[in-house]
Amino acid sequence: MIRLPKNGLLYHGSYVEIKDIDLGKCQNGLDFGKGFYLTSSMEQAISFIPSSVRKAKLRKIVPNDFPVAEGRISCYKYQPNPNLFIHCFNEANEEWLHFVASNRRSDLFQEPRNKFSAVDIIGGKIANDQTALTLNNYIAGTFGTPGTERADRMAIDLLKANRLKDQFCFRSEEAIASLKFMWSQNHGTYKSKHLR
Repeated sequence: MIRLPKNGLLYHGSYVEIKDIDLGKCQNGLDFGKGFYLTSSMEQAISFIPSSVRKAKLRKIVPNDFPVAEGRISCYKYQPNPNLFIHCFNEANEEWLHFVASNRRSDLFQEPRNKFSAVDIIGGKIANDQTALTLNNYIAGTFGTPGTERADRMAIDLLKANRLKDQFCFRSEEAIASLKFMWSQNHGTYKSKHLR
């Protein structure tokens, strides 16, 4: 079951340390919409550093010779707030699939996007590199028209074959206020310490 860790730690992998989270800098078109994404898995956070570095190079935020090893893992402590509206998808099911597809392509499935528009924190399975291909094929209509029983079943069956980890999207300022920055560590330093 996917749930936020009570007074537990969450991780974010990026090209830079992020002490002060700015929702205005967050991207659209991600699985659960615009927000700050965290995971309970440090390894999962580390796996996002190369992508973050690559995007930063494309946007000319860092120089082209910026090494992936200089990327950062930032750690936050989640402090529960009973006033937050939280929803977690506990499996890769039809509702999860339609919501993720609607955030990745705005002309698909308006209903789930409307249903979850007021949610402060959304948690669920993460679309890693392996599952992103399945989702892209689903959205493109490779399995049939998105939303049809056949297309949904094919996509979900393929997604269930992967071991999907969790992700949590903090979508409001109130949600961000529930996070306390704990520490940040250089990706290269972490790997050298833990891979001996």
